[in-house]
Amino acid sequence: MMGRISGKPRRGFTLVELLVVIAIIGVLVALLLPAVQSAREASRRMACGNKLRQLCLGLHNYESSFGIFPTGSINASPANGAIAAGDDPNGRNGGGAIGIGAPWSAMLLAYIEQPALHANFMKIAGERPEVVDWFGNATYAATPVGDRHLPLMDCPSHPMNTEALENGTGMEHLARGNYCASYGKGGYGQVNTRDPAIGGIFGNHYRIGMKDVTDGLSNTLAFSELKYRQKGPAGPSFQDTRGTWAYGVMGANIFSTRFGPNSAQSDGVWGCRHTPQEGMPCVQAGTPYENLWASARGYHPSGVQTCLADGSVRFVSNNINLLTWQDLGSRGGGETLGDF
Repeated sequence: MMGRISGKPRRGFTLVELLVVIAIIGVLVALLLPAVQSAREASRRMACGNKLRQLCLGLHNYESSFGIFPTGSINASPANGAIAAGDDPNGRNGGGAIGIGAPWSAMLLAYIEQPALHANFMKIAGERPEVVDWFGNATYAATPVGDRHLPLMDCPSHPMNTEALENGTGMEHLARGNYCASYGKGGYGQVNTRDPAIGGIFGNHYRIGMKDVTDGLSNTLAFSELKYRQKGPAGPSFQDTRGTWAYGVMGANIFSTRFGPNSAQSDGVWGCRHTPQEGMPCVQAGTPYENLWASARGYHPSGVQTCLADGSVRFVSNNINLLTWQDLGSRGGGETLGDF
């Protein structure tokens, strides 16, 4: 006779227990996701800072070669009514008159591992009195410059949009980028550039050496971040000049510390579309062009990455004291800066 099998009956999860387990897992996932996102952003921010550091290294190598920093924008446009000589961001639209030449970014190409693009730039500069209009022009399709996308100019936190600038002035198909040079706490024009209490280490048609940075290299901004438009319904995004790495006008690859990082104040730039929903408010600004300004902007939570003129990378909060931020912009204001 077979023995009787004894023991407690096997018991599974009840529905209530299963729901409790699922709820606990959901809570744990909800707690984990922000940590994962934070870790990813920390990695992106570090990569962004490393790219800024490479730009500053190129800047220092350029200064070692020539004894001066590159100008923000070579702009030999003549005076025209209310527009002072050297301050016309329109240039002459590919015409024969001398206008906008090289921006700082083109002059650094040989120092940021882009010798081929630098050679193309030098070819155009040797053949055209105005250079920028030809950087993405089909006439120079065989010797491209500004229509080329440069990974070094991309902040990993910025959403990618490969749409080029096409503003109808001859500067067609200019690529985007996220890094910009400091024009100080004023605006675009030479009246601001030449005043060391206002101007930064870059400026219109004006070159500055380390000796001219009397506030100290560690107290003066060199580079920060800019946003460029995403495709959207608020006007043709391809006509917004902001975040165009090869175009040396306010908001394209230069910025001002007039307002703080990611400011709610509108940028006053030539060629923009008002898109506050992207953190890019603006007003279309005209003459006098020395009043053009654009704030540092980026997609990092709570601030922007910067590189000081000594080559050090610093993350700056959106809540930085405005006077401190403005003092960081000027190269010779005589301000004493503490921690920021």
